Amino acid sequence: MLNFHGVQISISQIVSKLGAEILNAPSDEFFINGLASLAEANQEELSFFHHERYLNDLKSTKAGAVLVPSEFKEPIKHVPLLKVKSPSLAFNEIAKHLYTSNDESHVTGIHETAIIGKGVKLDPQSVSVGPYVVIGSDTEIGDGTKLSAGVRIGNNISIGKKCSLFPNVVVYDRSQIGNNVQVHGGTVIGSDGFGYEFDGVCHQKIIHFGYVTIEDDVEIGANCTIDRGRFGKTQIGQGTKIDNLCQVGHNVVIGKHCIVVADTAIGGSSEIGDFVTMAAQVGVAGHIEIGPYSVLVARTGVTKSLPGGEPNKPAFYSGFPVGPHEEKRKEMVYPRKIPKILSRLKSMEERVTKSEG
Repeated sequence: MLNFHGVQISISQIVSKLGAEILNAPSDEFFINGLASLAEANQEELSFFHHERYLNDLKSTKAGAVLVPSEFKEPIKHVPLLKVKSPSLAFNEIAKHLYTSNDESHVTGIHETAIIGKGVKLDPQSVSVGPYVVIGSDTEIGDGTKLSAGVRIGNNISIGKKCSLFPNVVVYDRSQIGNNVQVHGGTVIGSDGFGYEFDGVCHQKIIHFGYVTIEDDVEIGANCTIDRGRFGKTQIGQGTKIDNLCQVGHNVVIGKHCIVVADTAIGGSSEIGDFVTMAAQVGVAGHIEIGPYSVLVARTGVTKSLPGGEPNKPAFYSGFPVGPHEEKRKEMVYPRKIPKILSRLKSMEERVTKSEG
C-alpha cells in the first residue's frame, strides 16, 4: 500500500534503522515508499516473511525488499532480504516512519467551537482540542494530548500526557486517565454500572458514585463501554489493550498487559490478573477471579474463578462452563463418536437376536 504523504526511506536507512543484515544487496541505492503483502507488493514497496505458509509468495514476490527472520536460510536470490529478529515488529517500525498521516500529526490549539469549563488546566500551546469538544469544570489535560472532534469530557477528570481521544469519545465525571492512552471513537468511559434491585414491585436503580482509572499505555478500541464503580474504582491496568465492542462492568479490575478481544464482556466486580488474554466473545460472570497468565479461547464462558498459569507457561481455558482447554477438546470429540457407537450397538443387537432365534 502506497502512502499518500510523500514520505520515503532508502534501503540503507532501513538497514541502519533496524540493525538488519542484508542479503542480495542492490548495486544502486533505491527508495521504499510503501508497504504491502508479499503477494501484492511492487518494486517500490517493502514486505515481510514470518511463516513458512507464505514461502511460495516469497519466491514469487515483486517487492523491492523483504524482511525475514534472522535464522532464514532459503536460497532466495531475486529480491534483497533484510534479516531481523522479528520481521513483523520491524515492518511495524517502518510503518511508523511512512504512515504518520497529517490527520495523526499533532496540531496544537483550541478550536473556536470548543467549550471549556471553569477551572480547566491545559496548555493550549501543547494540547490539541478539536471542533465541538466539551471539557467540564476542574478538569486537567496533560501536555501533548489530542482531543478529536466531538469528544465530551466531564468534570473533575484527569487526563495524562500524550493521550489521543478519537471522535465522539465520552468520559464521565471523576475518571482518571494516565499517560499515552489511546481511546478510539464512540467509546464511553465511566457510565453507570448496570445495577438494579427488585423491591417486590419494580427494579430500583442502584446509584453508582465511583469512578474509572485507566493506567499508562492502555489502548481501548471503538465503541467500548467501561462502567464506573458502584463505589470505588473500575481499573484498567498498565499496557492493557482492549479491542472494539467490549464491555467492562462496574468495579472490574483488569491487570497489566492484558489482551481483551472484540465482543468480550466482563461482569461487575471481577478481577483479571496480569498478562491475561481473552479471545473474541468471551463472557465472564460477576465476582469472578481469573489468575495471571490465563488464556481464554474464543467464546469461553467463565462462571467460576480460575487459578491461571505462570510466565512462559500460560494456562489455557475454553468452553461453557469453562474448563482446561485440553479437557474441553476431548469432551468435544465424544459426541462425534456417538453415531459409530450406536451403529456398533445395533449390530450387536442384531447378532444377539439371531443367536436367540
